[in-house]
Amino acid sequence: MPLLLSWQSTTQAFIEPLGNGETLTMVRIPAGSFQMGSPEQESGRDEDEGPVHRVELQEFLMASTPITQAQWREVAGWSPPLGETWPQILHLEPSIFQAGHTRHGEGESETQELPVERITWEEAMEFCRRLSRRTGRHYTLPSEAQWEYACRAGGTGVYGFGATLTAELATLRWPTAVVDGPRALEDQQTSPVRLHPANAWGLHDMHGNLWEWCLDHWHSSYRGAPQDGSAWINHGAPSSADRVVRGGAWSDPASDARSACRYRLPPQSREPAIVGLRVVCVPGGAEIESKPLVVWIDDHHDNNRSERSALEAEGMRVVLADSDNDVLGLLASESVDLLISDMSRHQDPEAGLKLLKRLRAAPERPPVMFYVGAQNANLAEQAKLMGANAVVTSPTDLLAAVRAALAPQKAGLNRLRQVKGKLL
Repeated sequence: MPLLLSWQSTTQAFIEPLGNGETLTMVRIPAGSFQMGSPEQESGRDEDEGPVHRVELQEFLMASTPITQAQWREVAGWSPPLGETWPQILHLEPSIFQAGHTRHGEGESETQELPVERITWEEAMEFCRRLSRRTGRHYTLPSEAQWEYACRAGGTGVYGFGATLTAELATLRWPTAVVDGPRALEDQQTSPVRLHPANAWGLHDMHGNLWEWCLDHWHSSYRGAPQDGSAWINHGAPSSADRVVRGGAWSDPASDARSACRYRLPPQSREPAIVGLRVVCVPGGAEIESKPLVVWIDDHHDNNRSERSALEAEGMRVVLADSDNDVLGLLASESVDLLISDMSRHQDPEAGLKLLKRLRAAPERPPVMFYVGAQNANLAEQAKLMGANAVVTSPTDLLAAVRAALAPQKAGLNRLRQVKGKLL
């Protein structure tokens, strides 16, 4: 397995080969802190950009450009590992601005370097999952804090380039542009990803061209926001809960491309030609991400405390969920390694079977295990026929069954830790 990165003082970048000559350039974003949000006097500011607060971040890698149509096409066409299927289909050509539907700039003959611009949050996450699965590295969408920190590139101005933007610096709706008429898409569109200069940290198109998905759920202010640069996730939120987009699109005014500007969209939204993605790679994964994630569904959180403690002592991260909806929301935002539930919950003796039915439609389905006080042979048999990993009744059997279920994930995590040890 190739090393994730040994930082080179000359380039500060890592080239990820995708196949067929396509690559992904990942730029080092240094550790540091910044003031996130916008001051009240900033022109164009919205209330959701405050309060301004200090955020401290560890270093990470970020794609130097939004994902292009060529990069997307390559990853979307990857075959899954032998015996597996991809959780979600990715269309090879999701963009509007393609051959026959776009104009070319001087010297351009194709659309390979145009960004994908009609992507849902769920498709963006699937793109990251495939990168992670293929490379053994932890690719994901940036947290909102990571995105703004990288956009500012050590500066404190309204934009990463200072107090103002010009047409030479970003693809946006400038005063001469027409975006509302019947020929709008012919008069203006996305531009090739390296058309404009990079910011001080080597990132192109952080302002304009298209909105970029972030990992975070939408919050109307920063009150209570994480201060470590991590994504602000509402565990238990429905899968339809809005996510954050950043950067502004080709059809937006410059005020929408400010470093602090933020917007919300449903994760299933497929906005026409204005939303794409940029990926990050967390070197080695944060420590919390290096632990297998076990979600324990229980309508009484005082139950099974000792069993959960035993799992945590084994090096697992255990998260409590109240309901199936909580679980489905969590699956949309995190990689869950194992689900544990009682067969009976909320006075419904078949709650476990209903969970298995609902999981059939989930993009990802982790192993499911039932931990029951008194085993019903009929329900246990139905659960196993529906794909349950195990039905157990004793703490000893539970620990052994969990170890067996997590064995493949643990092997992968050990390989990831070996990469982490060589990273810096």
